[in-house]
Amino acid sequence: MVGVGWYSGGVEAQIRQNPTLQRNPDPILPPASEPGMMPSDEIPAMPPGPMSARLNEERIKAFNDERHKRLEEDVSKLQALTSELKADVSKTNESELSAEDARKTVEIEKLAHDVQNRMKN
Repeated sequence: MVGVGWYSGGVEAQIRQNPTLQRNPDPILPPASEPGMMPSDEIPAMPPGPMSARLNEERIKAFNDERHKRLEEDVSKLQALTSELKADVSKTNESELSAEDARKTVEIEKLAHDVQNRMKN
């Protein structure tokens, strides 16, 4: 028993004398630069590899899925507006165009332009 206590005491003395032998209690966090100091909040960037590539692919897929969903919604809205406008125009005189019809044409034009730009990108 005396040998064990003496050996562990010797190791502790060596650790106290040589700070590089001290172990970091939390291997995830970098050691503090001074005793009692908290580690910095900086999180090191993930090195390029299969995990970061997979996360990037998932992010791109989610972006494309959202973009596609929005395009579908805008195209169905565009279709509904054009159908309404066609029905309204067929009911009216050739020389008449209501303010509501003019508003719909402007909205259709804007929406078509937005869809066209998103399709290009």
